[in-house]
Amino acid sequence: MVVCGAGNITSLALFLSPMKTFWGIYKLKSTQEFSGLPYVCTLFNCCLWLLYGAPFVKPHSILLLTINGAGFVLEIFYMLSFLTFALKQKKVKIIRLAIAMTVAFVMVVVVTIYALHTYNVRQLLVGTLGVILSIVADASPLSVVGDVIRTKSVKYMPFLVSLFTTLNALVWSAYSIIAKDIFIAVPNGIGFLLGVIQLVVYLIYRSSEPVLRVSTELQKLPEIEMIDDAFDLPMAAANLVIDDQV
Repeated sequence: MVVCGAGNITSLALFLSPMKTFWGIYKLKSTQEFSGLPYVCTLFNCCLWLLYGAPFVKPHSILLLTINGAGFVLEIFYMLSFLTFALKQKKVKIIRLAIAMTVAFVMVVVVTIYALHTYNVRQLLVGTLGVILSIVADASPLSVVGDVIRTKSVKYMPFLVSLFTTLNALVWSAYSIIAKDIFIAVPNGIGFLLGVIQLVVYLIYRSSEPVLRVSTELQKLPEIEMIDDAFDLPMAAANLVIDDQV
């Protein structure tokens, strides 16, 4: 029970860790170079684990329901906040991904309720999908690792998210051993390794001198051409003076 309580605490800390990032986004009124992928993946990861902990799939899973319910509310807030301040191109990508995942989730719920009739089979389907999406959610922050290495800057790789991803995966891995639940063990074991990778990258580049790069928005601006007439004005003025003297 102690491990379960610790798991919920670290999970809640993980869900709350992007708050600092979103406070910065709110103040700047821009998502800058932050990616919205982790929040969409985590949102639907919470949905799947809520389904996994439902009474008709795995009864008596109150801890899974409470923490993933809290995570669902927070991730909705993050996603809506991201969409509010993101550029149109990013908004379209996030909305398309969210729609696709919503359709997929509804199909999973329908199949689970109406096509599968035993707890074991339902747990197998929902648990397997939960494992896959949990790995994707844990790996999604790695999408910025390439940028971190290229720019030698950890600005867009929040430390708290990486830290609590690692701690959370470690605690739930311990719980999975006690509960003998393979569907919790696999994603959290992999999540722990991915979290360690993120922390190592952060520690390597946190003190590095960043390489300046032009924002993608600025790169799309048309080049400003100098007006030839601007160079002709001094010559025209000089000719005018000469003509007056003549």
